[in-house]
Amino acid sequence: MEKLPSKKENIDGIIMPENFEARRKQLSERMWSGEYDEALPLADKMLEYRTEQGDRDAALVNYASNYYSVASRLWKEKGAKEIASVGGHMNTALRALQERLEKEIEAGGGKKEGMIPVSLNRMTASELDVMQVVYRKAAVIADKVPLVKPMRTLLLSKENDKVRDWDAAALLSIRAGLNKVRDAEKSGKPEPPHTEIFLRIGAFEIAKRYGWDNDAQTRAKKIFELAERYPWPSKEEKSDKSVYGQAARVARQLRDVARTTDDKEKAAEYEEKAKSYSEEVPDQKAKL
Repeated sequence: MEKLPSKKENIDGIIMPENFEARRKQLSERMWSGEYDEALPLADKMLEYRTEQGDRDAALVNYASNYYSVASRLWKEKGAKEIASVGGHMNTALRALQERLEKEIEAGGGKKEGMIPVSLNRMTASELDVMQVVYRKAAVIADKVPLVKPMRTLLLSKENDKVRDWDAAALLSIRAGLNKVRDAEKSGKPEPPHTEIFLRIGAFEIAKRYGWDNDAQTRAKKIFELAERYPWPSKEEKSDKSVYGQAARVARQLRDVARTTDDKEKAAEYEEKAKSYSEEVPDQKAKL
């Protein structure tokens, strides 16, 4: 007997080639609007559909990003009170990344003794940005939330290595992502400007966490140079939530870097921008 669609499937409809882009946009809108109860089941269905279409590898990082975003908001708002949900959503994101990385290892000829077994060259800068931010968040909450262990196959084995596994995986992703950014610039097809900013902010935050003060100062200087060239969208010209959402994310994270470096003027400037753009995006307003 043919399986009947569930109530949730009836709400969203069946995903098909002719409505795929509409469903993708619907998922994005729900995530930016903070409608997570509707967004995550749709994310599950999108992954299932793309798997059926032979596109699972490319879909896994987007899938991880959706679950990470929900876990991040729950952690910010509720902390340990929602530890089960935070851990569940983060582990879903981490498992998706692990599956993708295993495919990268296979594509690279498998693990080689004494070497980092994956180059990450097939992944895009945007995907690598998602990977680094998920691993960095895992490093922050791993002591309080039971998480899937990071893949040791990603890392060179070192005795007395002070860098935690999660941060080492994040740094590997950041370096690969920045290489992608440089390659894209040389080819004349640069990555979206927020991608490099987020990658460099990831490197800055790790440097601060480990007390690498000189590296942190250098990275902060580069971040603010990039911020001066960022194309902030006009509030007068109405745009999709995704446009304002990315601008709000950029401004919020720049504000946090400025606060960390005790630059009160820049902190105030980006705080104002973050609040302004977040008015259009419930998900980002909640994360201020």
